[in-house]
Amino acid sequence: MNKKRYFLQLGLVTLGIVVSCTYLFTLATPSEEAARVRNSLVHEPGKIEDFSWSPSTFPADFKVETQTPPLYFQQFINSLPTDPGMSEMDKFLLAAQKILDRNRRGGPIQSNTVDALKKIQNEGIGWCSDYTQVFNGIAHALNIPVREWGMSFDRYNGDGHAFNEIYDQQLDKWVFIDTFNAFFVTNQEGQPLSVLEFRQLLDTDRNQLVIQKISQAQFGFQNDTVALDYYQRGMPQLFLIWANDVFSYDANPLIQLTGSFSRMAEQITGILLGINQEIRLYPDPDSAQQQKELLSLKYTVIFIIVLNAALGTLFLLILFRMFNNRMSHG
Repeated sequence: MNKKRYFLQLGLVTLGIVVSCTYLFTLATPSEEAARVRNSLVHEPGKIEDFSWSPSTFPADFKVETQTPPLYFQQFINSLPTDPGMSEMDKFLLAAQKILDRNRRGGPIQSNTVDALKKIQNEGIGWCSDYTQVFNGIAHALNIPVREWGMSFDRYNGDGHAFNEIYDQQLDKWVFIDTFNAFFVTNQEGQPLSVLEFRQLLDTDRNQLVIQKISQAQFGFQNDTVALDYYQRGMPQLFLIWANDVFSYDANPLIQLTGSFSRMAEQITGILLGINQEIRLYPDPDSAQQQKELLSLKYTVIFIIVLNAALGTLFLLILFRMFNNRMSHG
């Protein structure tokens, strides 16, 4: 009788695990929704002041890169015809032009930063997030402060875009640069704009915006109007990646180990270790509901994880009691 009871208990616990895991799978399907689940776990709602700091006052919890760049990046930087009098923006654009001066065929890389640079250079592949990852590394190697932004078109899921922002000391400001689509933006006076300045003029006076192409061949839109429409659609769901430590992240042994299996395993490991890049959501009234839903998803996913941990522990406990009972009865 005890044996039947144990098997019944094991069956019920197993059913609970299967049902909860199935529900989590439905939340994370298709791949764009898997990105939304990931974003829910690493996001924090932001305040205006979270986005207005300068490099001299990096937030204490912002993961700033401090490692010496890998040799491959140093060699890439050494190959650039820079001179001491060049501004940070000119140096950055020089690096961008060298990378963009080749045929590009798209497709994800999703690998470590050195490998991403090699594949962008040699194979012409890479998505926007691969480019921002690489240019985070290039900016660090050039000793240029850098931030990475993202925007979403659908509830902070994987349907979105990523771009860089560097700090130019001569201009004394952040400057938006979309390396993947090969352009930056100025006002009518030719002043390069930050991400937030770009965002504001998109809402108030688009006629003030002038798109400056880094590479005409690699400009990612049919025309300037399409580019501005694209950004205007995504800016309400704007967020800042709360880190630029691409080399430190790559150097973590557990990240290297799990990354050799799959990108998902690597990201899960990063979340569990607390080293995955957090995202800070920009407080836009038009995205308030989507931000509430993202927070609710975060609580749901955490509940499922905790529930499965408890059910797994209970499963092992039942097996242990079942084994002990069998041993005590010969």
